[in-house]
Amino acid sequence: MAATTDAEGLRGAAAADGSDSAHRSAAADAAGDGAGRTAGDGPRDPAGSAEGDAGRGAGQGADGSTAGRAAEDGADLGTGSGSGSGSGTEPGSGAGGGGRLRAWTVGWATGLAQAVGAAVLLVTELVRDDVGGPGARLPDGVELPGYAAGFPELVSRLQDQFWFRAAGEVRDALGLGEPRAALWAAVCAALVVRLNRYGPPRTQCFLSVAGAVYCVPSALAAVPQLALAGWALPFAFLLGALAVATPALLYAALDRRRSADEAGPEPG
Repeated sequence: MAATTDAEGLRGAAAADGSDSAHRSAAADAAGDGAGRTAGDGPRDPAGSAEGDAGRGAGQGADGSTAGRAAEDGADLGTGSGSGSGSGTEPGSGAGGGGRLRAWTVGWATGLAQAVGAAVLLVTELVRDDVGGPGARLPDGVELPGYAAGFPELVSRLQDQFWFRAAGEVRDALGLGEPRAALWAAVCAALVVRLNRYGPPRTQCFLSVAGAVYCVPSALAAVPQLALAGWALPFAFLLGALAVATPALLYAALDRRRSADEAGPEPG
């Protein structure tokens, strides 16, 4: 009995030793596999990660710029709701800032004054050879053509009106003594800022508003010249309005065509 017990004890100890050896072998294999994978993977390349991040950032920046331009396109059509999230190059061209400035630049208030200024410029240029340009004084005894025979008397009557004298003084002060050149500059600035929708918002807004402000006293002071146009005066105002509104109409047509191209052909 004692021999049997001793033999069974020996077999149990051997089995326990074998189990311990198996556990130690498995642990060693796991450690070896981990070290091999670590060595195989190697250190990550920070340059590659930086290039990937830069590529993703560039893609996001391009999308943002596209969204900002689309919002400004909407503001150019008179909506004034530019809320683009793109990173503009001009301060204040982000959400709401560029849209509000563009609305002032091409809005109906400045557009109406600029249309009147364009009509005044057209009429005064047509009659300049006969009665002189804006602010010019006729010499005494000068012979005028038949359509302008009553021009000196009309000017003399208007000179007694306070509003006419005040308008002439404001026009000359704002135009630095060159009313004709200043009117040309105001009308040309209106066309430039309306054709260039991606220009600097603050600069364009200043040029547009300053030109519109100058057109108002110029129109009041040019009433005698406008009276010479007669039945052609409404057509002069129509041409002035078309000249100012043409950029907006052109951009609206281009935007509709671009939207149609992006939408593609309608399904069968």
